[in-house]
Amino acid sequence: MATDVEICSSALLLLGDKPIASFADGTPRASICANTYSLAKADILRKHNWNCATKRVILSPESTPPAFDWKYQFARPNGWLRTIQVGYQGQMLDYAIEGIRIMANTNVLPLVYVANVPEGEWDSLLTMVMVKRMEMDLAYPITKSTSLRDSLKQEFYANGVGVLAQAKTIDGQENPPEDWGDSPFLQVRG
Repeated sequence: MATDVEICSSALLLLGDKPIASFADGTPRASICANTYSLAKADILRKHNWNCATKRVILSPESTPPAFDWKYQFARPNGWLRTIQVGYQGQMLDYAIEGIRIMANTNVLPLVYVANVPEGEWDSLLTMVMVKRMEMDLAYPITKSTSLRDSLKQEFYANGVGVLAQAKTIDGQENPPEDWGDSPFLQVRG
């Protein structure tokens, strides 16, 4: 799969500019890429539960409990960007995220989360989303065209048909539909 530099180079080529060799190659476009890429990456990864960026872990509590309200606190795993699930499927746990810690009343914390995974672990869909995001972010600094920037932004974020919406839909369809099982709400309906 692509690297961060290849993603930025692809975006630059789409804008009619030259690719970069590295973020430190000394060119203004490399400097712009270096300054915008990591924030854009974190933003894109947080916007959806990307299958290729989903991780599972069982956390052990820290030795010092929280001051009050919760029995245990857990350090978020390295690379954590967004919580998807706390507890086992069908047995969700109450929790609170406070700073870099997760509070809970259980001494073992199963956690499913979106991680800041390296680009080499991404699928082609997420890579293309990031190329298009960088194209949008680089449009004005590279071309000085506000109309190009605005049209790329519209193309990227358009409801239901934009690059991001289509990618989220396809990625979400790779998982089976959620099974509600024997939910008490369904049993009441009889």
